Amino acid sequence: MTGTNLHPSRRVILGGSAAAALGGVFAGFGVGRATADEIPAVSALENQNTQFTAFHGKYQAGILTEPQAHAVFLGSNVHLEGLKESERIEKIRSILRMLSSDIERLVSGRGVLADTEPEMSAAAAQLTVTVGLGPVILDLLGQSTAEVDALPPFAGEKLDPRYGQSDLIIQCCAQDPTVLHHAVRALRKNLRGITEEMFTQTGFTHAAQTVREGQGFRNLFGQLDGTNNPTGQARELAVFGDAQEPSWTPAGTVLVLRRIEMNLDKWDEVDRAGRDFALGRRQSDGSPLSGDSLSDPVDLQAVNVLGLPAIAAHAHVARAKPTNGAEVLWRRGYNYHGESGSGLIFASYQRDPRTSFIPVQQRLAKLDALNEWTTHAGSAIYAILPGVREGEYLGEFLFTAST
Repeated sequence: MTGTNLHPSRRVILGGSAAAALGGVFAGFGVGRATADEIPAVSALENQNTQFTAFHGKYQAGILTEPQAHAVFLGSNVHLEGLKESERIEKIRSILRMLSSDIERLVSGRGVLADTEPEMSAAAAQLTVTVGLGPVILDLLGQSTAEVDALPPFAGEKLDPRYGQSDLIIQCCAQDPTVLHHAVRALRKNLRGITEEMFTQTGFTHAAQTVREGQGFRNLFGQLDGTNNPTGQARELAVFGDAQEPSWTPAGTVLVLRRIEMNLDKWDEVDRAGRDFALGRRQSDGSPLSGDSLSDPVDLQAVNVLGLPAIAAHAHVARAKPTNGAEVLWRRGYNYHGESGSGLIFASYQRDPRTSFIPVQQRLAKLDALNEWTTHAGSAIYAILPGVREGEYLGEFLFTAST
């Protein structure tokens, strides 16, 4: 997703008439200090081998931070059959307490309690572990909210239940795959027997030093993906909202997780001009067909030398372009490739999918030139919990409200 790097005001970001100011901020597919609510100011290359990630903070780590090179999304369902309501609630509480302890230890370079390979946690690889709850668990806790409701069906999707909704999502990201996969294994071991794993989705981008903030990464079609994500205050507002336009809970947000299959063999048959036409941007440098550089805005009124629209009405960037400020969201996408095929793990963070992800995806599903080569195969939505202070555990406020 691509466009011009803008920093609109608080009113523009969350207001109802910011399309002109936002330009092409949404186009494409689809913790630096003592607390996790700060966005790193130094480069990923400087940080990746010198810093651990703080567990405590206003927000969970792994949300506002620039995407690390490797990611695993672990979806699990909690065993609740045969339990009384009070017992179900207590089980969820126990899981979140356990995860909080495990995550705090892992991100600080220590193994979990009774870890058989704690040495594998010792490297400072910017490991982050982010936890969210599905709608069923929110309902059980008496915290159902319209922002975290089941997504509607979209035209053309062919959803595989293997990548569908789960009770629990754990997003693990790191610059080093060994550190990452040890963390995933440690978390899995402690969840074994009390949850049933529904999916594991493993993704990758470029090495951290090759990606600059706001400029995206190359997806498996060779296109720059996720370019011009919101940065700084604009990102924080899009993800968490403010007092006037809040998310489902203070310092919490909503994750939409989609799995997009890419038909690489069919894409190989398309020449460079056809690829650029379908996207509305040049594969070479990500610049819009209405401009000459990556930073140029997507101008749907521009014409080419023949007097025809420079960007076709059904090009991806034309369909994805925001119609108002509420449609801005923060994308942490990852490539995937393996026996199950190739494509994009589209992780979208926003304060309210009803006003951001859903309307944009409805436009794309209805008429997007890239639909010729892509299929949405997985879909889920999660309430991402706020960060915690020292002595607290993730989601603690939910149980105070439900008792």
